Amino acid sequence: MVNCMLFSLLVTWLSVVSAHSPDGEVFKAFQFPVGMEPEIDGSLVDWALVGDTYEIGNSRFVDLVRDGGNEPEDFFAQLRIGWSPLLNKIYVAAIVRDDIHQIDRPKGSAATKIFTDDALEIFFDVDHSGGQYANFTELTAKEASSLNGATANHFVLSGPSPDDVFFVNYSAASWYALADGPYTTAALAHDGEVGEAGTTSYELAITPFSTINMGAAFLSIEHSLSEGQVIGFNVEFDDFDGKQEIMDAKWSLSGKFNSYRFAEHFSDLELMPLDPMFVPTLVLTKKSWAAIKSEN
Repeated sequence: MVNCMLFSLLVTWLSVVSAHSPDGEVFKAFQFPVGMEPEIDGSLVDWALVGDTYEIGNSRFVDLVRDGGNEPEDFFAQLRIGWSPLLNKIYVAAIVRDDIHQIDRPKGSAATKIFTDDALEIFFDVDHSGGQYANFTELTAKEASSLNGATANHFVLSGPSPDDVFFVNYSAASWYALADGPYTTAALAHDGEVGEAGTTSYELAITPFSTINMGAAFLSIEHSLSEGQVIGFNVEFDDFDGKQEIMDAKWSLSGKFNSYRFAEHFSDLELMPLDPMFVPTLVLTKKSWAAIKSEN
């Protein structure tokens, strides 16, 4: 009886597909040429080949905490997304300049406190199914455990970390939350002193899954990326300037509340074809970004 009820609930949630936000807008993911995929190390030099047409600039983000414009001297963010059909991966790069970069969570508290510091939150709904995917407060903990993060994902990067944990996945299995794992790779770099003005670079690469089993990757369903696909995607930049847990701003791409719970509150992201200007590069270039970096 319980299994039937859970199945019915899951079908209902998965059948809810809503228009994503902002209405009528589709952001673009750059297709990396073979061998030119970025190395996830916190250095964004790999992303120099991604043109300005793919840049999501500061003015595109909406503050969910308070109304008002985004002042560049207070907080400035730039975002780029890419993908690889060969490796079946999605890549995210962001750079943030903030007048106060706050990190004051205690050691060992990332699982519950990482979003109480300046952070980048990244959301994926790769099969664009929409619906509720986390925080099933209406279910028991046992019932919710098999549904939480099964159809969409919520990653958080925040640092410099007071310990070794700067990357958390709030809505999936532990095997899908590794900073240097086979399915997720994350890195960040910060230039400046914590508590003062500084610049933070974030990078993330994921292998997408349309359905995630909490127990193991081989029981999950990997999603195959292809040109022209539109996936659900969102980012939120958390900005703290004063006391811990008192958020000054939350800059959202979709401009919708509760992305941590409902995937229909994400934006739309289209996987673009290879830019024609890079077709000759496939013949002439044989070095990866890792090899190029090692020479410099």
